Amino acid sequence: MITAAITAAVIPVLAVANNQEKTYKDLVELFRSGSEESFEKSAFSWLKNNPGSAQVPDVRMMLAEIESDTELAVERYRAVLKNYSSYGKRDVALYKLCQILDLKSKWKELRDESAQGIKIFSNGRYGIEFRFMHINSLIMLEDYDKARNETLAITEKTHDFNILARAIFTLSEIDRRTSGNSRSYIYSLRELAAGFNKSELSPSIIYRLAEFYDEKKDFNRAYSAYTDIVKLFPESPEAGMAGAKIEKLKKNNPKIVDYIPDMEMVNNSDRLAILPEYEINEAAEEIYFSVSVGPFTREKEVYSMNRLLKNFPSKRVVKAKSGYFLYIGKFRDTERAYEGRIRLAEEYGINGNIVRFSEQGNRSYIYGD
Repeated sequence: MITAAITAAVIPVLAVANNQEKTYKDLVELFRSGSEESFEKSAFSWLKNNPGSAQVPDVRMMLAEIESDTELAVERYRAVLKNYSSYGKRDVALYKLCQILDLKSKWKELRDESAQGIKIFSNGRYGIEFRFMHINSLIMLEDYDKARNETLAITEKTHDFNILARAIFTLSEIDRRTSGNSRSYIYSLRELAAGFNKSELSPSIIYRLAEFYDEKKDFNRAYSAYTDIVKLFPESPEAGMAGAKIEKLKKNNPKIVDYIPDMEMVNNSDRLAILPEYEINEAAEEIYFSVSVGPFTREKEVYSMNRLLKNFPSKRVVKAKSGYFLYIGKFRDTERAYEGRIRLAEEYGINGNIVRFSEQGNRSYIYGD
């Protein structure tokens, strides 16, 4: 009788556990379908019925990941981090939180959150990404000395080829922002182009060189660098922009030449190359980059695309002579715009073009394709 009583007590417990497991699996499938509204309704119902389940943090995490409102997604990621100190995916939650802050240009919050990532998860899978996000936030907050020191620390510790390339590229960006097309900046580009020509950043490195020559009106070297990007890295985000630059340079009848800077060019560069006019113009106008999608022939098509890309912040629809365009994001530099363009291609299979916006008073000027 005792055995029968125990069996009778165990069967309902097993039934509850099996039902909980089944409903959780159904919830995961619903999450994978991407139906935000249906998933949220089912997820909150599941949480109400299973408050003590070990899978509660996973459901909370999925609620954050599927949320299209970035502000609410930030709140949900922060709740996961605060309430589940033993959860195995806290590093993922913090990483995705930092990605949103980066995309929305919330540099102070990104600085603080990425610092936590470095402190808690420095040896984890996202450790190096937290460091680069932290450095980027410092650059955007114009704390260049700290950004440089943090980047130098990476170069001293890493033995990874691509990470070292990213760090040196970041140092060159700091040089460009603090001293313009100076000797140290050109030297950094030379080292990158010569020593890291097989790194993942090669298209970006060559594009930076091409921009430098373009600004100097050294059309042969600019044309040669842009041509190499299109030839060697045709699938890269830089290739589309380089192709447009090539067309504009053709009027100067450029020739293919060697464009890697030699030491004579480096030594002949100015130690400091920021012009007063540049500083005045920067103060007078806001400059940023966006990813352009279009043209669309009908207004409802562009608004349908706008709804599809609801996870991307800072979107605007513009009517032009050739049709309707959707401009996505307000990125402070081309590197961030490239990342937005890559995300657009990977997640939605949509190829966009990077354009430059200049806002002066109530007027906006668009440069690019």
